Amino acid sequence: MSRGVVLVTGVNGFIGTYVALAFLDAGYTVRGTARTETKAAGWITHFPVHKAAYEYAVIPDLVAPGAFEAAIKGCDIVAHVASPINSQPNQDNERDVLIPAINGMRNLLAATKTEPRIRHVVFCSTLATVLEPREFEPGRIYTAKEWNCTTYEEAKKTTNPRITYGASKALAERAFWEFIAKEQPAWVGTAILPSAVFGAPIQPLDALADLNRSVAFMWDVANGKFKSTGLEIPPSAALYISVHDVALAHLRAVERGKVAAGKRYILSSGTYDAATVVDILYRNFPQFRANLPVIEAPAVPQAVPLFNTAETLADLEIDYVPFERLMVEMIEGVVALKEKLHA
Repeated sequence: MSRGVVLVTGVNGFIGTYVALAFLDAGYTVRGTARTETKAAGWITHFPVHKAAYEYAVIPDLVAPGAFEAAIKGCDIVAHVASPINSQPNQDNERDVLIPAINGMRNLLAATKTEPRIRHVVFCSTLATVLEPREFEPGRIYTAKEWNCTTYEEAKKTTNPRITYGASKALAERAFWEFIAKEQPAWVGTAILPSAVFGAPIQPLDALADLNRSVAFMWDVANGKFKSTGLEIPPSAALYISVHDVALAHLRAVERGKVAAGKRYILSSGTYDAATVVDILYRNFPQFRANLPVIEAPAVPQAVPLFNTAETLADLEIDYVPFERLMVEMIEGVVALKEKLHA
């Protein structure tokens, strides 16, 4: 018997796929959404073992009036993962990123008013909602009580897609908490704030060019992009989290119920640097050794933001996937995808 129906928005995406599978493996029914019938209905063909517990809904436009109302009918839980990411040179920040993220959130929240069965809404936010990554005080420990203060107008005008994305998520999340404070819904809300997310690309993909940004970056290192072009691997130090841990956090938030109500959970399991990446690839993938750049340790280690994750660990009890295991699984996943696609 199903433990409940979970609406997973953006089910065909990298994180959405893992979130859906976490709930399916735990005995829930998943109703996945995507922008087209082909994507929404076709997702389950990649995971046929869960066919009996999968439903789908098509939402072509997140900002269309009433976009989520049909999809949310009969659902008990919402995992809102869908979010626009557009880094094309000709992008319109407002049209392509800000409006879909913020108004899509508002549309979803409005739809919860039409379904009294909803008991928990989990929003997949990002660590960039805590602070704009370029602006941090070395040595200071940031908490989930802090916010990225990039304004709508700044995000609209910038040519840096990362700034626009972080602001879009922060503004969408603020709309989430404002709705809860004002409307006092019967359901409880939780936000999951992951750092850069890595893992094997098991979501439906038609080409390696469609890999999500974080996985594509690591594949570029293994595949020789940085050695052949002479580019340096940026950054020399960064934060990471496994996509398995992100998916588990969504599930645990729902399972913990009131414990997770009103919480923002920071997910970041540690840091990596360029030398560590190259070392792991060299030891685990002999076929890529000739592709790898030579990395010299920087004279002064690069500082990274520090975050307090104590509440995440205490409430959600996540045993973080270590970086080497994560890297090996990810590259093996890309190699398998490449063979599947005959790329």
